[in-house]
Amino acid sequence: MVIYKILNNNLILSKDNQGHEVIIKGCGIAFQKKKGQQIDEKRIEKVFVAETAQISKEIQGYLTSIPEIYLDFVEEYVNEVKEKNGMNLNDSIYFSLSDHIMGAISRLKQGIRIQNMLLLDIKLLYHKEYEIGLDLLQKVNETFETDLAIDEAGFFALHFVNSQDSGKTDSYQISIIVHQILDVVEKYYENIKFQEENLYYQRFLTHLKYFAQRFFHKELHYEENGELFQIIREQYKEAYGCVKMIYLMMKEEYEYDMTEDEMLYLTIHIQKITEDHKRLQSI
Repeated sequence: MVIYKILNNNLILSKDNQGHEVIIKGCGIAFQKKKGQQIDEKRIEKVFVAETAQISKEIQGYLTSIPEIYLDFVEEYVNEVKEKNGMNLNDSIYFSLSDHIMGAISRLKQGIRIQNMLLLDIKLLYHKEYEIGLDLLQKVNETFETDLAIDEAGFFALHFVNSQDSGKTDSYQISIIVHQILDVVEKYYENIKFQEENLYYQRFLTHLKYFAQRFFHKELHYEENGELFQIIREQYKEAYGCVKMIYLMMKEEYEYDMTEDEMLYLTIHIQKITEDHKRLQSI
């Protein structure tokens, strides 16, 4: 390959055999080099393929604005995850995760901590990715001598969720099942108008989105909480009645029998929404 443009001593812009722009990373790969010269392939560490000129510009922006200490750390960690877990991740994770880690550490130095309101949902519905997030959090804190909170493990996990190239269900399929469940809830509570900006409602929507995504990929993972389910079912009878209607819809539409744990978490979410609605109405 030929040097098309030198971005810095470690980054070169070139083109592959199909004419797509590629960004090539390698320690000192552009040192004392000029446009038009051949690239020393022995120095190539990573090749990022840009499908469009816009994507190429975005990749260049990330690579030139994020310190190499973060990029190198993430590249090594992500490659280990790929090899260990057999995960097929697209290149976007190298940039998005590096940028996130850099930003999180910077915010912490300014005394800013961001609470992850979806931590429980992520932990329950993306178990494998959450475990990776926990491991990454520990390594980040050790490597950069910082003290990022456990909330970041959830944020890290979502980077691995969003970067998987495993043929994820498209947004249309997800939106269909989410709409079907919401329709059941709204008909069951016909006298309640849910507020979309309500925090509990937003968490419920997120839960449904993750549930639908996992359902279509047969990747639903829950820990068994049979005893807790019995308690919740008795304590929140109205919300559980709504969940039973959702169960019947899933059975009829998809021939799927929801597990007790799936019903448990839906019951808790619906109970929180209705309790908060009643609280707001009494003010």
